[in-house]
Amino acid sequence: MKKKTAMVGMAILFFALGATAQTKAVKVESPIVTEKDFVWYVEQKNAWKEVTRQHPQDESAWLNYYHAARYMLWFQQEDTTARQVIREMSQAIPDSYTFNYCAYSAIMGGHGTGETDADKYAEAALAMLPEDMQFFDYDRWVCYLAMKGDEARMKPLAKRYFDSGIYSEDVLRYNYNELAGMDEGGIIIANGDAAVIPKWLIQEGMNAHRDKTVVCAAFLAIKDYREWLSKKLGMVFPEWESGEYASYDAYEQALLQAIIDKYGSKVYFSTTTLQQTIEPWKEHLFNEGLTLKYSKKPYDNMAAKRRNVEERYMMEYLLVAFRPDWTAGQRLSANYAVLLADLLPYYAKHDQKRYDWLMRLLVCGVTNTSLSEERKQEILQLLM
Repeated sequence: MKKKTAMVGMAILFFALGATAQTKAVKVESPIVTEKDFVWYVEQKNAWKEVTRQHPQDESAWLNYYHAARYMLWFQQEDTTARQVIREMSQAIPDSYTFNYCAYSAIMGGHGTGETDADKYAEAALAMLPEDMQFFDYDRWVCYLAMKGDEARMKPLAKRYFDSGIYSEDVLRYNYNELAGMDEGGIIIANGDAAVIPKWLIQEGMNAHRDKTVVCAAFLAIKDYREWLSKKLGMVFPEWESGEYASYDAYEQALLQAIIDKYGSKVYFSTTTLQQTIEPWKEHLFNEGLTLKYSKKPYDNMAAKRRNVEERYMMEYLLVAFRPDWTAGQRLSANYAVLLADLLPYYAKHDQKRYDWLMRLLVCGVTNTSLSEERKQEILQLLM
């Protein structure tokens, strides 16, 4: 009897250990908010899948299940989990806001179940917007409406997003400085959520820098967006449908060249823009701080850079980090050191007080982040 009791006790202990080891389901954030590795996303995919099995009507569980599977694709593009999640969701909650949100996202991300009518799901979701909107809701639909050129709906939603206080203050400040360094009526070409969306929020939420035009390079592939932009800029774009272009890259270059031909030195590129987008004009792009300005002829861009740092940029926020910021915000804060380090020799020679001020800002912009110590030292070496 004693031996049998001991075996039962071991079985109970094993079960308890197994239960303890099970991964806890936690909210899956966008990588621009909190970046995780592949293993973490796999674990969360499994954890949230189990929650949806136990609670098949739980929209929050389905959303996290989908997002975990979606971000697995960043590491393994051949993975089909996200597609399977959409199929499962279509059976469990087909008429819900969450299903329509995810179905639209899946089609746009290229991991849908074969359908191509993304707008159908987008409009269905917009008709069911939750009262308590979160990051993904605002981010997705501000982008969708901007991509459609639907300013009537996009602008109030962008203002609501800004007013919600959800968006990273550090990302907003960096983007504000990009806009502040531009000439009046400038056009900035950018890629990526953290380089485009916050500029719209600043324009609509703060009613600031509305004279600047923000061009999302990725959206140039969308006909509705091109039509809106052509009216905004008062010009006619070449059409992809004409069949004159051997590749989309060649077509995108033609569109951007058309903008440059008309607006010349009013055109800027964010320094975070994809290198392949910038490449055709790299010989005519001059760094003015956080942006690259197009100019046919060389000019004293370092003077413009000093002007921006001394008069236009607001950088004191780099000195103190009161709370952890988004991954994107921390990287942008460290980016000041990368982009402005070349001003230090000038100030060391001509203005020691300004040198001390800028050095302190740039060092704090790096050390106040959660970047690895190795990466911090790599960036700080640029200041020496």
